[in-house]
Amino acid sequence: MRSRKHGNRATIVDVAALAEVSLGTASGALNHRRGVGPQLRLKFAEAARSLHYVRAANARKAMRETCPIITFILGNRDFLHPMHARLLLGAEQYCEERGYFLVFKRFDYSPGAAIADLKLPSLLREHGIADCLILAGTNYPNLIEATGRAGIPYVYFGTNLVGKAPNPGFDQAGASEIQGAREATRYLVRLGHRYICYIGDTSQPWFERRHRAYAETMTGAGLEPLAQTVSLSPDNFQNGFSSAEAVLGSGAPVTAIFAGSDHIALGAWEQVRRPRDAASADHGPRAVSGNRARVGADGHRESVVAARGGARGGPARRTGAARHRLAAPRLASRG
Repeated sequence: MRSRKHGNRATIVDVAALAEVSLGTASGALNHRRGVGPQLRLKFAEAARSLHYVRAANARKAMRETCPIITFILGNRDFLHPMHARLLLGAEQYCEERGYFLVFKRFDYSPGAAIADLKLPSLLREHGIADCLILAGTNYPNLIEATGRAGIPYVYFGTNLVGKAPNPGFDQAGASEIQGAREATRYLVRLGHRYICYIGDTSQPWFERRHRAYAETMTGAGLEPLAQTVSLSPDNFQNGFSSAEAVLGSGAPVTAIFAGSDHIALGAWEQVRRPRDAASADHGPRAVSGNRARVGADGHRESVVAARGGARGGPARRTGAARHRLAAPRLASRG
């Protein structure tokens, strides 16, 4: 049986562990919810009697004990980023269906901060506030390590982890970006494109992985990779806009753009749609702008514009739900 961290008083977490059921099932049995069969109810009742479990009289404590808490921490990212907003929405829907309580918290920190100096939010410093953490956004190994030392189960979004994970075997979820980049490049090749340019700042590991898969696929198809991999702006939309301007102004006969993210794709498309003067049209690429396609990598609906070739991307809401499916088993094993 798990060790208690709330004095001698048994909690619903202790009862669920003894009964060998999930916290969601234990909460359902305690609150007489549909979907919990009589055998599971009996197991929960016997475990509760064995531990002399008494439901908290205080309503707030009762809710805390009977509703497992999963905390979604967005690290070093703007909450308005569409992909992370959809991840959070998918997580919320999953928790709602299973009777979990979801808490959202932003957390900005330095990747170079020592673990001892990392000013963790109270959700990490204090036990009893969160049963499991979802680490989303852009994160670094120091936070992963600090979370592990805090003794709180966690699942992290591996796609945007910068650096080597301190616990590579730990639960994580992410986008199949390498395979996705290969398929996107093959898709453009099947459309007949031979001059496909990749745009993305390869100093960021997720853009580097997508670029590497793109380049390998181009080479395998007997085509020469073309890329603009130096960031021209910290804003992805502006980077796409400025990078497309640089690529098209160079005179390269680009007929398709593979953007490392949908915001980059939106910026690049905005540049492609701009009217050009006669001098610019003489370079050639603008003469075939109607045949240009672009692919983004985040599944952002607003990036699907009237471009031949359309857009392809990952289902962010399903990724959000997947991370919570990974988190749920951690709840029962906490401690």
